[in-house]
This record gives sequence, structure tokens and C-alpha cells, in this order.
Amino acid sequence: MRILLFVLCCAGAVSAVGAEPLAESLKGKLKPAVQVFLEHHRENRRYKNADFPKSKTDFERFKADVIGEFARGLGLESWVVRNPAGKGSPIGRLFEDQVVERTDIHGIPVEIHAVTLEPTGLVVPMAVCLPVGNRTGLPGVCVYSGHTTHGLRDLVLNLDSYQQGVAIRLAKAGIASTAVEKIDAGYLSRDGVNGNDEKEIATLLLGRENVLRSHQLRACLAATEILAAHPRVDERRLGAAGVSLGGWLSVQTAMLNDRISAVADFGRKTRTIAATMTAAAYRGQGDLCHVIPGMLSVCERNILPLTLAPLPMLAGHGVKDAGSHKEHAVNYRELCSKQYEALGRAGDYQYLVHGGGDTMPTVEVAAWFRARFGLE
Repeated sequence: MRILLFVLCCAGAVSAVGAEPLAESLKGKLKPAVQVFLEHHRENRRYKNADFPKSKTDFERFKADVIGEFARGLGLESWVVRNPAGKGSPIGRLFEDQVVERTDIHGIPVEIHAVTLEPTGLVVPMAVCLPVGNRTGLPGVCVYSGHTTHGLRDLVLNLDSYQQGVAIRLAKAGIASTAVEKIDAGYLSRDGVNGNDEKEIATLLLGRENVLRSHQLRACLAATEILAAHPRVDERRLGAAGVSLGGWLSVQTAMLNDRISAVADFGRKTRTIAATMTAAAYRGQGDLCHVIPGMLSVCERNILPLTLAPLPMLAGHGVKDAGSHKEHAVNYRELCSKQYEALGRAGDYQYLVHGGGDTMPTVEVAAWFRARFGLE
């Protein structure tokens, strides 16, 4: 008992003097590492909101710089399509397309494709949805999946999903479309229909100095070329569209492929790291598929849609999407509007705040593409 009391008394004595001498010595000398890196990020980006609008000459240099860094960071230099002539694909050697079945879905003729991509041999399911009839010279829109456990199904089968079966709805509106599976989900998941293996695949790829977005964009770029080559499609009138992650894939595919001449972007209107983010609140990158090597040193992701100017663009978000609604004005709407105006193309940028949440406004998107492609 005496020994125990002695130990307790000694412990109390140490506590009174200072139980953490290292902390006392370092007090006032340190910042949390998260805070240091956040501050460094904010101070050391090549392009910031305040740099825009730019003159036409400076803007062209900016576009070349950002798109070049984007392609290099993802290892996609050989997948870039510039000034394509006709239906022949300049990247056709990098993928193999097979039509596995032709069927009808919701009264629309649908071709189901299995597309094998270099360099991994990954086979990605896609669906080409065609307007009823035999008319040729159709405009086309590539649609890419947002986050979901069943991407292609949401784009083609499920008309009530947040993606609203947009590929089918476009075909009903007289526009050919191709829908692409999210390569870590749905029919490519370990469950085979509904599932999401994003974390598992993303971390595996990071260990090989690779990222998920590289492979997803290969699928998106191949889909664009497949739609362009279709005998019923006018390869000179192609667009891209998507909601959530699909909106980002639309923007980024258009950055790398000149065939795309109009974009409907309903990706989340937030930055990678919000301007108001604090070290205490920061929890890192929530969706690992959005990791793009080196791009945070170039710009925040809200700058990327600017690289498409003056390409016709319908951008937007749902009023119930609180994050997008909070950030869209200063980081997207005003930024892009001023740059399009500076390029003399103010009318080619439109912004839609619809009544839903993070959902695809299919009626408005179909009408916009119809007008853009001269179907009205």
C-alpha cells in the first residue's frame, strides 16, 4: 500500500509540473500539417479565379497549358483527338469494339457494345441508343455516368434514377446517344449488376502510379469515337452530357476530343477544396476517382470548364443541391460568363438552375441539344 501511494504521489507531482514536456517545449512553434499544406495549396496554384477573364491570346495559352498538363498527368497523350477528319478514328488502334446484341429498350433500338481498352484489356459495356426509324445524319450525344452502384443501368434502363435514363430520353428526342458504364461499378463491379468498387480499384491503381480517372476517360474517349463512326450519325454534330461525376467526365472528355462540339455539364458545382475550408474541417478527397495527378498545383477543378470556351455549353445544378448552390455563382457561373463574353461568345454559355437536386434535367438538356444541332 505504501508503495502504491508513493507511485500515485509521484505521478501527481509530474502532472503538476507538466505531464507533456515535449508539448510545452513546442507550444507556439507548430502548425497542424494539414493547415500548412492547405495554405501552401492556396498560395501556389498556377491559375486562380482572379486571373479571369483573359484576353484571347492569353486565354489560348492558358487552355494549351491546362489541357496539356491534364493529359500528361493522366498519361493520356496518345488518346487525344485533334482536328479529326471523317469517321476514321485516330485512336482506333487503342480499343476494340464489339456489338454483342441489338435489342429494344423502352421502345428504342439499342446496340449493346463490349469495348476492350488498351493497355489493360479492360472490357467496358456501352449502349448506343438510336431514334426509331432509319434516318441517317443524326446528331449524337455521349452520356457518361455519375456516382452510382449501377451506372449504365441508370443511363439506359432506369428512367426514374437521378440520371433519368438520359441516353434513352435523348434517342426519343431524335438524338443518337451512347452510354458508358462507370468502370468500377454496376456491370463491372464484383456483384456484376449493382456494386461499387471505387476504393478498391483506386487504391490499387495509385500503388502502380496510376489513377482511376485515366481508365474512365479512355472508355469515354473510345465511346465518342464509336458514336462518331456509327453509320446513322453525323460525326460533325456530337455532344457530351452527364450529371455529377458524369458532368465532369463530359467536360474532361471534351478537353481531349475535338469531335465534341457542345457540352451539357451538370457536374457538382464545387471546388476540390472550398475557399472557406479549414484545417479542422478538412477530410481529404471523398471520391478517389477525382484524383488527377498534379492538377491541384495547376488550378482548382472549377477552372477546368473554362478550357472549353467558347464551345457551346449548358451548365447548371439543382437548387436542392446545397453544395453546388453555395459555390456555383462565383466559382462557375460568373467566371465562365465573363470569359465567354471576353471572347465575344456570351450567347454560347448558358446556366440552368433547375428545381431538383443532383439530378439530370433531361427535358431541358434534350431541348438544348436539339436547338444546338438544328433539330428545332
